[in-house]
Amino acid sequence: MWVVEKVINNNVINAMDKKGAEAILTGKGIGFQKKKGDPIEEDKIERIFLPDEKKKSYKLEEMFKDTPGEYILIITECIEYAKKILKKELNSNLYITMLEHLNLVVQRVKQGAVLTNPILYDLMHFYPQEFEVAEYTRNYINRVLNLELPKDETGFLTMHFLNAENESSMPDVVLNTTQFLQDMLSILEEELNIKLNTSTYEYGRFITHLKYLAQKVFEGVEDEVDDDDDFYLSVQAKHKEAHQCVKRMEQYIKKEYGFQLSEEEKMYLTVYVKRNLLKNKKTIDDFNR
Repeated sequence: MWVVEKVINNNVINAMDKKGAEAILTGKGIGFQKKKGDPIEEDKIERIFLPDEKKKSYKLEEMFKDTPGEYILIITECIEYAKKILKKELNSNLYITMLEHLNLVVQRVKQGAVLTNPILYDLMHFYPQEFEVAEYTRNYINRVLNLELPKDETGFLTMHFLNAENESSMPDVVLNTTQFLQDMLSILEEELNIKLNTSTYEYGRFITHLKYLAQKVFEGVEDEVDDDDDFYLSVQAKHKEAHQCVKRMEQYIKKEYGFQLSEEEKMYLTVYVKRNLLKNKKTIDDFNR
């Protein structure tokens, strides 16, 4: 059971449970005519925000104190939409980080300050679902608050959703994965003199595979040894051009991350490059005509 510790506004209160744990509770009219020590009706609680152990609770309280109730409703709507589209568990801290971000971005826009997102289009291609959710969020904010958040803001919002999917919630994981994907695709396009068609199903499947590969590389998880070398050799012999491209990828991963690709992984990459990408390619010469 929660009791009021401090009323921040009609829709937000600082509360304490019977064990003495503090939290921020939100809900329509949850703080109306309440005073310290009053019990809180369970059916009025919409969200419970627990302070980060690394931060003081008063910072969380101050953030909500300075946050318009309308912002809380906006963020709640957009996160609920994200859950439906992404069908993934999202870190509960997403509510806090999104509120902080919304407070800052509204201030920036009102001051005329525009930030450029250098990986906007990479995020759009590599994380299409999260990007779509972020675009919905940007448009929703613009509509409700009558603002004009720029397209670059979709990239920053995408990062928030990606971090919320990641257990570590570390921005470096997303940035490192994005860099890994950029480098692997650059090797493919340079080695085979092609321009990838990013709208194809095959491209999407390949990107998904590269994300899983990036996770294994960063975590140092090596595949178990498989003795079926004859099968791998037959794939390499049959798809020599694709295999040569994979060899460059292997060298890059070994040099940059100290990770050795297994024969099985090289076979998968060879098949992806040959069957799922090359048939949809456009040569760079044709692309530039």
